[in-house]
Amino acid sequence: MAGCGRDESRPHLADGSESAALPPVLGNLGDAVLTRTRVLPRKERRAAAPFCSPSGVHEPAVVVARLGVEGRSLTVEPQVGNRLIACDAIPADLPRDPDRPRRSRWCGSASGRFASGMLTDPRLDLCQAIDGRLTAFAWASPSQATRWMVVGRHPREVYEVTAALPVRVTTTEAVDPAGSASFDIEEYAADGSKVRVYTLDAQVAS
Repeated sequence: MAGCGRDESRPHLADGSESAALPPVLGNLGDAVLTRTRVLPRKERRAAAPFCSPSGVHEPAVVVARLGVEGRSLTVEPQVGNRLIACDAIPADLPRDPDRPRRSRWCGSASGRFASGMLTDPRLDLCQAIDGRLTAFAWASPSQATRWMVVGRHPREVYEVTAALPVRVTTTEAVDPAGSASFDIEEYAADGSKVRVYTLDAQVAS
């Protein structure tokens, strides 16, 4: 029966699907989980934008969809203006049947000034699950040499850098209900060499 059945050893993402294998250059990261990253094609951008644009973004230039272990996000870069817009979601239910996809609910959004490839603030957003646990979302700005960002400790999530945009990352560790969170981040180049290690401390903007 080799090759049949479900691979229970592979971690699952927030929608209940299995994560993909790590790129070979990151094989030394052990049990890190590869998140899913997708730059939406033009025909899908308009449908995605209403979730992330309370002020109205009718034709976004770029929309990056990310799916991790604890949540999912959209990062929208409008064609006009110097800002980024994010929309964040967490599972709407607790894990039940591993063979059924999990529903998600949009629980927060953020907007930040973005110019010359730089953000003025990581724009922290906190979402609370039905069991009370908080999930934090923030943008992390990678260096020019970075291809992969590894975030957190348990689990360590791997995010691909794409579209020359900051990466919307997620954590349930070191989250303060008062409105702050810390993200442990490692950055790796395309060849797997380590670029830098740091902690991103973010606070909910007042």
